[in-house]
Amino acid sequence: MLYHFIILITTLILILASVFIVRMLSFTRSRRSWIIMTFAVLLMALAQVLELVNLYFFNNNELILNIYFILNLIIAVLITIAVVQIGTILKRLKQSEEQRAESENRFKLLFDNSSDEIFLADFEGNFIEVNQEVLKRLGYTREELMKKNFVDIKTPDYAPLVQKNIEIILKNGQHVYETEHLTKDGKIVFLEMNSRVIDYFGRKAILSIARDITERKEMERRIAAAIIETEERERKRFAADLHDGLAPLLSTIKLYTDMLKKGKFNKISYDEAIGAVDELVDKAIITTREISNNIMPSILLDFGLPAAIKNFCDYINNTNSIEIRLDTSQYKLTGHRIEETVLFQSIKELVHNTLKHAHAKHIEIFLESHDNKVNLFYKDDGKGFNAEEKLNHPTGFGLSNIANKVKTINGLFLIKSKENEGMSVLITIQVKS
Repeated sequence: MLYHFIILITTLILILASVFIVRMLSFTRSRRSWIIMTFAVLLMALAQVLELVNLYFFNNNELILNIYFILNLIIAVLITIAVVQIGTILKRLKQSEEQRAESENRFKLLFDNSSDEIFLADFEGNFIEVNQEVLKRLGYTREELMKKNFVDIKTPDYAPLVQKNIEIILKNGQHVYETEHLTKDGKIVFLEMNSRVIDYFGRKAILSIARDITERKEMERRIAAAIIETEERERKRFAADLHDGLAPLLSTIKLYTDMLKKGKFNKISYDEAIGAVDELVDKAIITTREISNNIMPSILLDFGLPAAIKNFCDYINNTNSIEIRLDTSQYKLTGHRIEETVLFQSIKELVHNTLKHAHAKHIEIFLESHDNKVNLFYKDDGKGFNAEEKLNHPTGFGLSNIANKVKTINGLFLIKSKENEGMSVLITIQVKS
């Protein structure tokens, strides 16, 4: 009787096990192995039922016993197949785990050895993880930063923008923006942030890669300062030209016109006064034209860059102080552009520098264009100098002024010079069509 009860309990347990296995199908990818295992367990339950029926009703019937043994054989085969498949799955899982661990190690290696600052934060701006570069640049320990929010490391100007930037990141999936961080000792660091939403261990997070642009900001500041300085210098020169050139002529004309109005001619006749006024007006017109040409040469607007350069070089060559060899035959662009004004001013500045400092005998200028790209080559055979020192030293303002003007229109300025080897300059500009 006890034997029969054990068989019955075993059968019920096997049925419950098969129900549990069926429920597992929704939680696993290895459905086939679990289905095979379910059939095996159900067959085991069926075998137990057959055995119980055989004992109660058929008294060890040979046919039922044969069916029972066949069922056991099928069960053994099904269990073997299921176990082999589960073993294959476990092997794949192990390989996936190893690959994931390797991927994590690779990510951690890149994460910690990146030259950029990398932040991982939640949607409130609280830090989840930071790399070694962040700790080095900001001066905090990892434990200190893990208790902080992006707001805590921003300058007062940028702290209010944290939530706004997070909203943009969540809306668009990514966002590139400039910001300022405060180090632990109060130093300001200018950064360009590239932030995006990522999956991080089953939850969403914001990954931000920050690139230090302090040097770029300083360069922009220097360029802006140079432009302001250049404009100030041009205004002073323009004022001086008006004061020293045009103003005396106009004042003298005023004296003569006052004399004519009052009719007082002591040492000069009426006709001589009219002639003097006429001559002074002509000089005033010429002076005005010269001042205007210094600001924006009319020949540059009317006839283009090659003609303006040639006119300027002819003027210098006529002084017999130096020989300028000019080749603009490969310049094919037409129509005036702001880039041409910068090139013309650069050539004038380079020639003036050569005349003033280089003690050169020859200057070579070659201007060419390919599609919308313009190359200007300039070379003199003067005494040469330390180019890097001149560009960075205050006395080298002329060259740094040219370099900064070229950079404002996204051009390239390269200079090469050594003592007693002259100077070579390449300016490359992509002009707008």
